[in-house]
Amino acid sequence: MIQLSKILKSVPIFHTLGKESIDFIIQRLKFKTFGPNETVCKIGDPGDEMYIIINGKVKICIYDDQGNEKIVATLQAGDYFGEMALLTGEPRSASVITTEESEMFALHKNDFDVILEKFPSISISIGKIMSQRLRETLAKASHIPNVNKMETSQEGPRGNLKEVPLVDLIRFCEANSLTGILKLEHDSQKGELEFRAGQLQKVTLGNLSEDQALDTMLGWDDGQFRIELKPLKFDELVEESPEHKEEPKIQNVLILSNSIVVQKIIERALISLGYRVFKARKITDGLNLMDVESVDLIVSDIKLPDGDGVKLIEQVRAQNEKPIIFIGEPNLKPELLKPIREAHAVEITGSHEVSEIVQLIEHFNQNG
Repeated sequence: MIQLSKILKSVPIFHTLGKESIDFIIQRLKFKTFGPNETVCKIGDPGDEMYIIINGKVKICIYDDQGNEKIVATLQAGDYFGEMALLTGEPRSASVITTEESEMFALHKNDFDVILEKFPSISISIGKIMSQRLRETLAKASHIPNVNKMETSQEGPRGNLKEVPLVDLIRFCEANSLTGILKLEHDSQKGELEFRAGQLQKVTLGNLSEDQALDTMLGWDDGQFRIELKPLKFDELVEESPEHKEEPKIQNVLILSNSIVVQKIIERALISLGYRVFKARKITDGLNLMDVESVDLIVSDIKLPDGDGVKLIEQVRAQNEKPIIFIGEPNLKPELLKPIREAHAVEITGSHEVSEIVQLIEHFNQNG
C-alpha cells in the first residue's frame, strides 16, 4: 500500500509538518477512481484540487494552436500534481489524462484552507514556493527579441505590450539592474512593478495579492507600458548588516501547560515559525525557568496544577510586564475570567486553535 504520509511530506508545502499534522490532512483526502484515457482535469478548469496517485499512470499535456497534443510529463503511483492550485486557485495550465485505470486521493482547496488555518507554518513553505515560482517566470524569458521596439525618452523607455510582452520587460529590468517603476495600462486597469537594482520588490494591481496581480498582468497581450527610472543610491547597494536589522520583539516563548500533547502541538508550530520555545507544567517551574532563560511571552493554560491564571499574572507581574496568552476553556467562572481580561498585556484565545495563538503572538510582536 502506498505510504500517504511519506508522499505528503515530499510535497514542498507540507514538508515542515509533523506526524499529527500529516494525519490531519490524510483524514481530508477523498478517494477517486478513473478509467483509462479519462480526463482528470483539463486546461482552463478551476484549480481547486491536488491529487496523489495511488495506482495507475497519467500524462500531463498541453496543446498547440492546431490542437496537437504535447506530453510534457508522465506520472505514476507515488507522484502528485496540482499542488499549486491549492495556493492560487488559478485555472489549470495543462490537462491531465490517465493512460490506464488509476486510483487517486484528492485534496480540495476548501479542505486545504482549513489545514492552512490550523497549521500556519505551511505559510512559510508557501512563501518560498511563491518566490521560486516568480524566479521561474523570469527565467522563461531567456532573451528579449523585441527590446528594440521600445521608445526612449527623458522619462524612460515606453511602448506597447503587444510588441514587447511583460515577461520580456521583466527580463529587461532584471538584466539591466534597473531601479524604477514599470507602469502598465490595459483597458481601464493600471498596474505597477517596482524594481531595485534589477530585483522585483513590489507588484501592485488594485486590491489583488502580488501573485494574483503578476499573473493577471502577464496575461495582458495589449496595452501601454512605461518605465520610470530612479537613480540608485550607493547605500542602497549595500546589504543591511545583521546588527542594524530590527529584531522582532518576541523571539522566546514559554509554554505553560499540564498537557504534554498541548505543549507538543504549540511547540511544533512555533518552532516552525522561527520561535525559540521553553516548556513547563507548573507556575513555579515556569518562573524558575524565567530566572535563567530570556522569555519574551508566555502561552499558558488558565488552570495549572499549582494555581490559575490570576495567580500566574500576579507572580509574573511581580517581576516584569511580559505579555501572556491564555488558552481559553469553556465553562470558566466569571469571577476567574474578569481579572484576567482586565489585566495589562493579557489575551485569552476563543479556542484551542494554534493559528489563533500565532495571531496573538504576532499582535504583541507588532504592537509591543
